[in-house]
Amino acid sequence: MLRVIVVGAGINGVTAAIELRKRGHKVVLVDPGPLPHPLAASTDISKAVRVAYGADEEYAALAERSIPLWRKWNEEFGVELYHEVGFLFLRRQAMQPGDFEYESLKVLERRGHKVERIDS
Repeated sequence: MLRVIVVGAGINGVTAAIELRKRGHKVVLVDPGPLPHPLAASTDISKAVRVAYGADEEYAALAERSIPLWRKWNEEFGVELYHEVGFLFLRRQAMQPGDFEYESLKVLERRGHKVERIDS
C-alpha cells in the first residue's frame, strides 16, 4: 500500500484520488479550495465527453475508454453524472481533408462509431 498526496482537486486530481483509493492506497487530496471551485471548467454545465478530436486517434481511443468509466461512476455514486446525448457538427463550407470535422469523421468511421452525415 502506498501513501499518496494528490495536489489539485480538479477533475484529474479527484479522479486520480478516487482510483488510487479503490486500489487500497492511502490518499490525501489537497487543494486551496473551495471544492468544487465555482470557476472550474469541469464543474460548469456544458461539459462533454466526445470521441471527435480531429485526426488524433490516440486521444479518441482514450475518450472511448472513459465512457464505460463514466457509466460506472453513475452507478457507484447513484447520480447521473454522465448523460449520453450525441453531438452535432455544423459547417458553412464543405469538409475537406485536414479540416477538424473531416478528420474527426474519418476517425469515428474507422473506429466503428455510428455517424450520420446530413447535407443541405
